Amino acid sequence: MHHARVVPVSITGGLINGPTQWAIVLPVKALTGAKTRLLPADDPARPELALAFLRDVLSVLSDSEAVAQVTVVTDDADVQQVAVEANHLWALESPHRGLNEAALFGASLTPPGLGIAIVAGDLPCLTGEVMNFVLRYAGIYERSFIADTQGIGTTMLMSHTIAGCTPAFGTRSRARHAALGYVEIGLSEKPSERHRLARVHRDVDTQVDLWDAIRIGVGAATESALQRNT
Repeated sequence: MHHARVVPVSITGGLINGPTQWAIVLPVKALTGAKTRLLPADDPARPELALAFLRDVLSVLSDSEAVAQVTVVTDDADVQQVAVEANHLWALESPHRGLNEAALFGASLTPPGLGIAIVAGDLPCLTGEVMNFVLRYAGIYERSFIADTQGIGTTMLMSHTIAGCTPAFGTRSRARHAALGYVEIGLSEKPSERHRLARVHRDVDTQVDLWDAIRIGVGAATESALQRNT
């Protein structure tokens, strides 16, 4: 079994060896197949919440001092519209291709000199402070990633160059990315910092995940969607 190399972090850290500006890629699946473990397929709140999660992530990215470009890769018209509303790029991707292919396609649009960060669109707890910190820390390592709360999946994958960008999202992606040589950015031992960094680990796929996200604190779009659907 391959064990990930975990890097303890401090929220006040930030030595930079690599890029200080980043291109963000968000591969987003069609809403018809999104969040089916969160709510039944015929529940109108399901796509609404999925879009709300995305809006909160895009809002954070819009305000991040380290983000130079955001590209949403999707074949869904509603997702494209959300990207346009947030003044971000969107790229049409074939629905027959997978998440990793979509991520690589978006990464290929990165201008020279920018780092590449592939970010999940279901991180409603993310804040600008945490996003800026993660990208500062990712500048130290040529390739790095953030695991999800369960320690099985991946919520962010960073690379200094397109050549080093080899996404392996899917089942047990944390182990896959570690095996590929990505350095895992881990949690600090300080309780206050652990709580703040939990925001970047907390993706939402199930009702339990959503409850935990609410406990941590969600963004304005998610909060509004929850109020309309409870």
